[in-house]
Amino acid sequence: ASGSVPVSARARPDPRTTSVIAGSRIDLLEALDELEREHPEQARSFVLRDLAALSYAEIAEQEDAPLGTVQARIHRARHFLQPRLAG
Repeated sequence: ASGSVPVSARARPDPRTTSVIAGSRIDLLEALDELEREHPEQARSFVLRDLAALSYAEIAEQEDAPLGTVQARIHRARHFLQPRLAG
């Protein structure tokens, strides 16, 4: 269609301002490392959603997982990370 914008060129939200977590970059990296070691599937889904700003459907397709599984992984990852970044 004339005037349509390719998916790759569409503006994505800035993950630095849209992430549900707060904390210093070092704290975030350390917490993500811990999440990756303990729960790698949750870490992948979380990074794709909150840092890469993919939709749940895009993550489900990329991870070859049901939408509900992806949503649960992201919820659990956020629950895991929040207390580690609340200091």
